[in-house]
Amino acid sequence: MASERFIWGTITTGAVIVLLVLLGQQNTIESSNGLWSTADDPHPLSLECLDHGNLFRHDHVTLKIFIEEERYTIPENLGINTGVCNKSGENMHTVHTHSPGERLHIEMAEGDDVPLGVFFDIWGVHFDDTGIFDYRVNSTHGITMHVFQDGQQASESNQVASFDDYVLLNGEIIEIYFQEI
Repeated sequence: MASERFIWGTITTGAVIVLLVLLGQQNTIESSNGLWSTADDPHPLSLECLDHGNLFRHDHVTLKIFIEEERYTIPENLGINTGVCNKSGENMHTVHTHSPGERLHIEMAEGDDVPLGVFFDIWGVHFDDTGIFDYRVNSTHGITMHVFQDGQQASESNQVASFDDYVLLNGEIIEIYFQEI
């Protein structure tokens, strides 16, 4: 009887250890495949809903994204009539698009700062200094971000290092590049 308990206890302990190892490997696989997203922990502003009435702020920022030198199209009506903001009237997020392209609308009832990461949280995709979408920085690929005014272009002098924390300002052009280094 005692030896039978010992055998079953050993089998049970071994099975629990194997299960824990497999679960640990699954989490590592998901993280390396880009399934973890910065949008998993959204900024509070990404959950606010509004309409076009009584706005303190209505600014525009141009956002261009390039993945391996190919321009990425930002969807139309991103941040409008979502699972979070879908009430009659209050159907827009703080940052949203209307037509397809790159014009971001920043609208608020108050004058708070809005980090760029809020837009990516609303979009539900990853963005920070480790990468964008499912693309991650590694030994062969990097991410850069440039901020400038109309009439200028991306250069070393307007490269910034504050990716998702960068505060959006009216009239700026932001270009994000994920490419081979």
